[in-house]
This record gives sequence, structure tokens and C-alpha cells, in this order.
Amino acid sequence: MRLQLTYLLGPCIAVMALLVGCATDARHPLHGRAAAVVEHKIVNAHMHASRIGDDDASYRNTVIAEMAQHGIETTVLHLNEPSDVEDWVQAAPGRFFAGPAFPCVVRNTAGQPMCRWDGGAWPSLDWIRREVARGHVRMLGELLLVYAGVPPTSERMAPYWALAEELDLPVAIHINRGPPPGTPSRPTGCCPEFDPDLGDPALLVPVLERHPGLRLILQHAGFPALPNLGDISYLEATFELLAAYPNLYVDMTALNAVPPAPIHIGAVREFRRRGFIDRLMVGTDNWPAGPIIERYREIDFLTDAELMGVLGDNARRFFRLDEAGSL
Repeated sequence: MRLQLTYLLGPCIAVMALLVGCATDARHPLHGRAAAVVEHKIVNAHMHASRIGDDDASYRNTVIAEMAQHGIETTVLHLNEPSDVEDWVQAAPGRFFAGPAFPCVVRNTAGQPMCRWDGGAWPSLDWIRREVARGHVRMLGELLLVYAGVPPTSERMAPYWALAEELDLPVAIHINRGPPPGTPSRPTGCCPEFDPDLGDPALLVPVLERHPGLRLILQHAGFPALPNLGDISYLEATFELLAAYPNLYVDMTALNAVPPAPIHIGAVREFRRRGFIDRLMVGTDNWPAGPIIERYREIDFLTDAELMGVLGDNARRFFRLDEAGSL
């Protein structure tokens, strides 16, 4: 789920992030890149539909306008309820590569749900199969296991892993320890079962061994150890998983939007040094797209091919967009 500006490093970082958020159209100027690179169509690999009770049409139109402004061809969209299929996927054919976010938890003291499905906190397998057959659902996730205190090896998750492998559905899962309690993404009353230790990507090894065909996105990758998250980093565990399982890819949402650019860029450099730059995909997690795209375009150590990979080609390969019907 979207993390907020207070998530990481304190008020001074929040102010800097707000300043970054005021950047204008990320497609101009060229910043030394060839025009063909700057105009290369982008895939946003991490975004959420509007929250329960919000105006879907209004937010959808805002998202589509942002996509047009910044050259985003396809957005990978995490749905929050069955009606999102009609309000997002069917309302804007071909724009969204969508799947259900689950399991759902109560979001705040008002009892507002984070999401809701025909099976309650969990979408029924029948609903998923039906929407896959109709071409509306093409993936699973974001998996909010950390929020619900459910380990990936839980028997409750077993049928979903099996279904994803059977139907060849990519799966996106929240890793890492945040957000901390008391932040806008985890306000008072939210998710009493939240377990930061379940953000350890190493916990996925038994699942991947049992289902070798799974295509998995590790979301929120790249964070260093931070005091307000227990001074624990899962970066090495992430690299170990990437080395062992070629079907794993990552996004760096939150890290690419909240801290100062050098922190995020340092993580990108390390992913490149380790040989995993071709498995990094840009995602916004509902932050403004322009500053995030701009930041990647200004990374001078990325070759043009690597940059085009991060901004779109890696996601096209992972999601098989040419087969699924890209825009």
C-alpha cells in the first residue's frame, strides 16, 4: 500500500520530498538522453485504485490524465473491491493490467476497510477464475500479508499460490517492515495484526520451491536499515532471492519518492552492480509520477537500454504485455 511522507526519515525529509513533488512534466528537458529514450513508453508497475468510498470516476480520470502527460502506456493496478472491475478496467479498456489486493483489514478506528471482496477479506477463487476468463484480472496483488499478520506459507494462502501458478498469473507482494504505526498508511485503529517481520522476503523460499513457475514482484524493495523500522534491512535477503529465482522482479516504490534522491539512487546502483537492473521496474504507488520518472532519467550511470528497461521494457517482459495486449 502507499506509504506516506512521514514514513521514513523525519520531517526534514518530508519537506524535501514535498519539494520534489512540485516538479513539472518529467519528459522535458531531455537531460542529455536521446529523444527516443525520453519518449519511450512507460509502464507503471505499482498503483492502487481509489480507496473504498472514494469517487472512482474522478480519480480514474486524474490517473489517465497523468498517464497521458508522462507517457505512461500501461498501469499495473491493484483493485480494492469487485466494483473496481467495472469502474476502472472496463471503464478504460486496455489502460490497466489489474488484480485484487488482499487480504483486507480494517483501516482505521472508523472501521473503514482497506479492501473488500466477495469472500470477505479474501476474493473467492471462483471470482478470480471468472474475472480471469473475462480478461479483467491478469494478476494477483498487492498481497497485504504484512498488514494482516499472515505468513506467505500460511494454509490460507496455499490455494492462491496454486491458482497463480496454474493460471500463470504474476503476483505482487508487499515486502519490508513498514509502514510504522501512526502514519497515514497505518493510522490509529489500523490492522492490529500487522507484523513487520513478515516483510522478510526470505519467508517466500518455501513457496517458490513448491511453485517454481510463479512470477513474483517484490514491492518496496531496496530500503536500507532505518531506526524507525527496527534497524533491520532485507536488502541482502532480496538479492539472495533474485539470484536464486529468475522469475522474481522488484519495484522501489516509496524509496523512489520519499527520501532524497541519493538514497534511492544508491540502491539502484547496488541493484545494477549485483546484476539485477534488468529486473527493476518503476512504480509510483499513487505518488505523482513526474518526479519519479524524472529521477530515473537523471541517473547518469544507467545506459539508455537499462533506463528503458526500468521505465518499461522490464515490465513488458515480466507481465508479458505483448501477449496480454499492451496499449
